[in-house]
Amino acid sequence: MRKYEGIPELLEAYMVENAADERWITVQELRTRFNLTRYQSVTVSAFLRRLEQGPFVRYPYIVLKIERIPATPSENIRGDRYLVTLRGCGTVHKSGEQEPGYSGTAGEIVPAEH
Repeated sequence: MRKYEGIPELLEAYMVENAADERWITVQELRTRFNLTRYQSVTVSAFLRRLEQGPFVRYPYIVLKIERIPATPSENIRGDRYLVTLRGCGTVHKSGEQEPGYSGTAGEIVPAEH
């Protein structure tokens, strides 16, 4: 994760601050909260997309879905929003497969079969 130095920690801190196991977020929210530059915003976006494509094994969060925010004249928000969730909350992935090692009931941990 050296390519995204500091970004995973910022995302984790943001999720903990908001006491959320699952939440829609935007890069703009993170940029505003942590006073990030435009360049860092691009890195945040790349990191979130990477979490959707194939999560880091030891990172506690994954991105389940990315949606385009529709442009509206009344709001100055453009871009994407990301559904970030805590790994192992019993959430089903895009492929329809459940997170390995977890049951789908109340986030209980099920021993992995070997």
